[in-house]
Amino acid sequence: MNIFKLLSNLYTNKKADWIKEVNDEEIKPFLIQRWLCMNDRLRVQTRWLDKYVFVLSPKMYLSLAWSVIPKLQKSPFVKYIGKAEEDTTYDFILNKVRKHMNLSDNDFDKNKERIIKAIEKDKVNWFSFYGVPKKYWKLHYIDFNLIKNFGPKKPKAQKGLEAWGM
Repeated sequence: MNIFKLLSNLYTNKKADWIKEVNDEEIKPFLIQRWLCMNDRLRVQTRWLDKYVFVLSPKMYLSLAWSVIPKLQKSPFVKYIGKAEEDTTYDFILNKVRKHMNLSDNDFDKNKERIIKAIEKDKVNWFSFYGVPKKYWKLHYIDFNLIKNFGPKKPKAQKGLEAWGM
């Protein structure tokens, strides 16, 4: 019996006879728990079941899960939760900005869009200040020689007779 058939029985089967027929090797409590956690409607039950994933034998865990989960007419569609994809166009500089400004996770998440807008308005100064490598300058179609113009303007030393001590 595969994981989806087990989940289907957990959600729909009102009698526990099917648990006797399942082999212990086919039951993987960790995988079952992982799929149950993806269902928002079972949040309370899965949080409670979480304590018993590694403690109980596989059949005992399966019967406990079956008894706790409310029964439905058919198995619900549960979207697989994957890692959220983030915009990676400015990750090379955002990490440096975050470290420089000492931003926590929530602060950074709230201000990320504003920081990106500020970077897009003045890429040359941002890239120069944080010492972004040349490959990223080329990636954003910016002349790398503009880095030489960054910083305070240094007064040119006067050359004249004073240069030779006169």
